[in-house]
Amino acid sequence: EVERVAPSKIDGVTLEMEILAELESVEDAQRLLGGFTASYRSWIEEQRGNVEKLSTKRQAVVEELLHRASHAADRIDGGIALLADDDCLEAFRLANRSMAAQGKRRLALQLNKPMSEIVPAWRPFQLAYILMNLEGIANPASPDREVVDLLFFPTGGGKTEAYVGLAAFTLVLRRLRNPGLSSAGLSVLMRYTLRLLTLDQLGRAAALICAL
Repeated sequence: EVERVAPSKIDGVTLEMEILAELESVEDAQRLLGGFTASYRSWIEEQRGNVEKLSTKRQAVVEELLHRASHAADRIDGGIALLADDDCLEAFRLANRSMAAQGKRRLALQLNKPMSEIVPAWRPFQLAYILMNLEGIANPASPDREVVDLLFFPTGGGKTEAYVGLAAFTLVLRRLRNPGLSSAGLSVLMRYTLRLLTLDQLGRAAALICAL
C-alpha cells in the first residue's frame, strides 16, 4: 500500500527507483536529488520563524531539534556528494535496481497487476534515511559511525523498505570493493523484537537477496 501511493516526485526530487538506478554521474544525482535538502532547509527556516512565540524553555528544545535537523540535511548532502565515488555510485544504482525488482514482483502479487504497471518509488523519508547514512557505510573513518539513527514511523509506513534499501547498498558496495572471497561473510544484522515480524522480515530480506 505504501509503495502504491508513493509519488514519483516531490519538490522536483525524483523518487522512482528505476530512474535512480540509471544515474550516470554525481552531477546527474545532484540534478535529480539536489532539491531534497533545499526543500528540507527551507522547512527548517520556516520553523525558526515560530521560535519566538514559545516560552524560553521550549525555545531551547526547538533550537536543539532544528540544529539536529540541519545536521541531518548536511548528512543527506554528504550522501549525494559521496556518489562522486565510482563504487558508491554503482552500489547506489544497483541497490535501487534491486529494490525496484523486488518491489515490482511483491506488489504485482499483492495488487494482482502485471509488473509493467508497477512503478516502485521511495517515500521522501526513506530516501532521506538512505542518503544520510551512505557516508557512515562507505567511510570507516566517518564520525557517523558513532551515530545510531532511529526510524520512528507508524506500522506500515515503510520503515522496512528504508533499511532494506540501505542494506542493499551495503552488500553491493562490499562486493565491489572486495571482489572474490574477501567480500564473503556477515554484512548486516537484522534483529526483530516481535516474533510475528520474523516471517515478514525474512520474506522481505529474501526477496532482496534474490533480486541482488
